[in-house]
Amino acid sequence: MQMINELLNAAVNLLKRQSWEWAVCGGLGIDLFLRYESRRHGDIDILVYWKDRDDIILSMQAEGYEVYEMLGGNRAHHITDIREQRCEKRNIFAMLGDCEIVHLTKTEEKDIYGIDFSHEGLKKLNFIEFLFNDHDDEWFFYARNKEVKRELSKAILYYDTQDIRIPYLAPELLCLYKSTDTGREGYEQDFERSYAQMDQEQRDWLKKALSTMNPDGHKWII
Repeated sequence: MQMINELLNAAVNLLKRQSWEWAVCGGLGIDLFLRYESRRHGDIDILVYWKDRDDIILSMQAEGYEVYEMLGGNRAHHITDIREQRCEKRNIFAMLGDCEIVHLTKTEEKDIYGIDFSHEGLKKLNFIEFLFNDHDDEWFFYARNKEVKRELSKAILYYDTQDIRIPYLAPELLCLYKSTDTGREGYEQDFERSYAQMDQEQRDWLKKALSTMNPDGHKWII
């Protein structure tokens, strides 16, 4: 399969119309670093920033998507009014009515739904997940511990061709996020393949970050 598949191309075409900062993350971010499609991906994860949250929600609604914020416990809040948000978790998702991977169940609480995700994989761009982060002029901050940080110029990398430029989160940061759930399907492979292509400085940063977050040790500290 081509590196820039139809789903990723559709997402990039949508996102490049927006005024806010973004970068591909998740497994597709690993693939952009590797420069080949390493495995099948179930959805599209996009890194964004808290400062742009309202603009992101309004932009996706303007594109025809319904927007939900995750609450934990397999629940989500349907954001119908930008003034009424919970902001309990760092991820929201936008979906179209024909989205096949999300199953919502009404609850007794207004605009709150039980949610179940299937792992069939997207067939078209009717679902995007956004994960919120912070940065300043110099640093990108790891969401689970802001003492763990990466120079912004090293945190956001670019996949460049003659026709397209796609920002993506650096593999050492992607692996740090994935390190909290190493048993999840594909994560071990993501680590092994990306680690093999990291330079020594990236490996050293990841080792230090993993040690900070896991003082008792972690299987990915090599």
